[in-house]
Amino acid sequence: MNTHSGRAIQSSQPLAATAGQWQQLKSWIAEQEDWEITVDDINSVPAVVKTRVMRFRDDVQLLFLPEAQLIQVRSSSRLGVSDLGANAARIETLREQLAP
Repeated sequence: MNTHSGRAIQSSQPLAATAGQWQQLKSWIAEQEDWEITVDDINSVPAVVKTRVMRFRDDVQLLFLPEAQLIQVRSSSRLGVSDLGANAARIETLREQLAP
């Protein structure tokens, strides 16, 4: 899934977020046992997420665009053709974390 350049079923809307919400989301991600942040940069967070059941490793990249107050997200599986909706669900979980 990609909020920046995905097409058709591979696309999703970017996440709306203020700078404060971005910091809160980064903190939430750091607390998740299935997430591993590989680099913690000011406006980007690449991470590896282990799926709950099969423990597959998926790649997630978040890019905060402060001027636009948007977060672009790319979530992709390393293995297989179908992710059974895991990447789309992951983006929606991130979106829910930003909800008031």
